[in-house]
Amino acid sequence: MGKIKLNKILICISGLVLFSCNNVDNSKIEQSISDVKDSQEVLLKKINSLEKAVNNLAIANKNQPSNNNKKQPPKADPNKVYNIPIGDSYSKGPSDAAVTIIEWSDFQWPHCARAVSLMDDLLKKYPNDLRIVVKQFPLSFHKQAKKASLYALAAERQGKYKEMSDKIFENYRSLKSNEDLPRQYAEELGLDMVKFDNDMKDPALEARIDKEMNQMKQSGIPRMSVPKFLINGKEPQGGRSLEAFSAAIDAELKAKKKK
Repeated sequence: MGKIKLNKILICISGLVLFSCNNVDNSKIEQSISDVKDSQEVLLKKINSLEKAVNNLAIANKNQPSNNNKKQPPKADPNKVYNIPIGDSYSKGPSDAAVTIIEWSDFQWPHCARAVSLMDDLLKKYPNDLRIVVKQFPLSFHKQAKKASLYALAAERQGKYKEMSDKIFENYRSLKSNEDLPRQYAEELGLDMVKFDNDMKDPALEARIDKEMNQMKQSGIPRMSVPKFLINGKEPQGGRSLEAFSAAIDAELKAKKKK
């Protein structure tokens, strides 16, 4: 189609040249016609090259796998139960609660910081039926997150995990410029600083972080991300909201009553 249009244009140009040159020397007219024909041949060659390039591109695109064939990330199975031991991980709420939420968290991740109020609201709503267990999962690209976890675990040894955790999350953006801010929080919380500093050096704390991370990595949970929640071993569906989590907790409580 492009060749036909171009040929018509070139013919029109040729006619215009002939028409405009009717009072000019015949040799000049013949030269003009020859020049037009030469230009036409050059243009046609360029069109042929372009057409070949377009065809090759179309063939290449046709052979590319469609987006529909791309491997999709695995989806959470709402009925799959992951048996994660609580161990010595920090927990809040009655130890015999009917429902246990396990949360893996990273002190430098804003989504984890936002989850603090959600967990607090759930504990207020289900004071007798809910236990929340927090496990550490500092992401490798958050350079200060692991040390923040160590600070929180050191504070836990003096009964101040929650208080330290809340302070770190409230100021998590500041960790990047000063990873030792939590030590200041420890002083503000009135902790025994000699014990605190010694606990920070205890390799058992780092070993605990590694253990808690490996619990998720080796669990078979399809997507490694934080915050990661399990409600009685199941991944909650429907987003991270008070309503969605309450619905999951209510379903677990209802199932417990039937047994």
